Amino acid sequence: MKIRVVSYNIRHGHDVELDMSLIAADILSVDADVVGLQEVDVGTSRVHGRDTLCELAKALGWEHYRFCRAIDFAGGGYGTAILSRFPIVSFEQTHFDVPAPREGRAVGHAVIDAHGERVDFFNTHLSYESNELRAGQFAALADLVARTPAWVLTGDFNTADLGCFAVFDKASLANPNRYPTFPASGEGIDNIVCSAPWRITDTGVLQNHHSDHLLLWADLQKTPYERSTP
Repeated sequence: MKIRVVSYNIRHGHDVELDMSLIAADILSVDADVVGLQEVDVGTSRVHGRDTLCELAKALGWEHYRFCRAIDFAGGGYGTAILSRFPIVSFEQTHFDVPAPREGRAVGHAVIDAHGERVDFFNTHLSYESNELRAGQFAALADLVARTPAWVLTGDFNTADLGCFAVFDKASLANPNRYPTFPASGEGIDNIVCSAPWRITDTGVLQNHHSDHLLLWADLQKTPYERSTP
C-alpha cells in the first residue's frame, strides 16, 4: 500500500485571508491522501465564528476529517486536525500535561480505512516555550504510538533537533533537517515520522506564501505482507 501524507501548519488561514480554498488547492496540488494540519481555528472570533475546517474539507471535496481541540480560544476552539480521502473509522485525542500558563497541547489519533488497510495516523503541535516541555511531550507521544502495530505521525514539533526523535524506536523521518519548513528561522521544525513496516520513498515541500510554514509531504509505502484490518 502507498499513501501520500502531508503535514501543514496553516496559521489559522491568516496568510490567505481565511480563503480556505487556497489551502485546499495546496493540498490538492501535491495529490495528498491524508493530511495533518496545525494551527486550526474552529468558531473563534479570529476567524469570525466560521468553521474553517469544514470549509476546507468542502473545498477539498473530502468527507472525512476530525478536529483536535487543544484549547478553548476566543469563543471557539484552537488546535489541530486530520483530513483524509479515506474513511476515518475512529478518532481520539489526548492532552499533554502542560502546566499553566503555558498553552495547552494535544495529539489526535485517527484510525483510517485505506482500501481495507488500517492506518494509525497521529497529528500534533508541540510546545514552543522550552525544551523541557517538549521532552515530556515527545515521551508521551512515544508511549502513545507504541500501543499501535504501525503508525504515522505528522506535526509541527517546534524543534529541528533530531535527537528529540530518538524516543521513537526505529522510526523514519521525512525531514532530517532537509527542508527549512519555517522560513522565518530557516529551520525544519515540521516533520512526518513513521514506524516500520512503513517506509518513506519520497519527500518534498510546497513553496508558496499561504502560511508562515511550508507544506511538507512524504510518500509512504507499506509492505504487502503487513496487512491489518481496521
